[in-house]
Amino acid sequence: MKKAWLFLLLTLLGCDQKAPINDDIATSSMNTIQWPGVYHGIFPCPSCEGMDTTIELFRPNNYIIHTVRLGSDPNPYRGSGTFKWDETGNIIILDRGHIYQVYPDHLYLLDITFKRIKGPDAERYRVDKIKGLGQSRD
Repeated sequence: MKKAWLFLLLTLLGCDQKAPINDDIATSSMNTIQWPGVYHGIFPCPSCEGMDTTIELFRPNNYIIHTVRLGSDPNPYRGSGTFKWDETGNIIILDRGHIYQVYPDHLYLLDITFKRIKGPDAERYRVDKIKGLGQSRD
């Protein structure tokens, strides 16, 4: 009977545990995927038809960004700078303030609390890697 109670207690305690977070920098996006390259997508825009965005990431921690407000602004924005990795090595923070979570073939734009943007347009806050572009700076 004592073993049954112990098993039940351990089972209940184990069910309340949160999934472990991968804080191992050796297995982070920074160290395990080919993140340099060119990414492109169109972000939602409340005052235009969309923000056509192209980002090139290259080593060591540099980027070039090009955005166009579709349907409203004929003057595109072009900028460049540096980014830093967060402590997990899975998120980059551009020096202009944008925050992206890095995956093997895309980036997700995050909000200021480092969370994925939710809602009906959630999947539109993504830029996809364009294969074959931007690899020369690796």
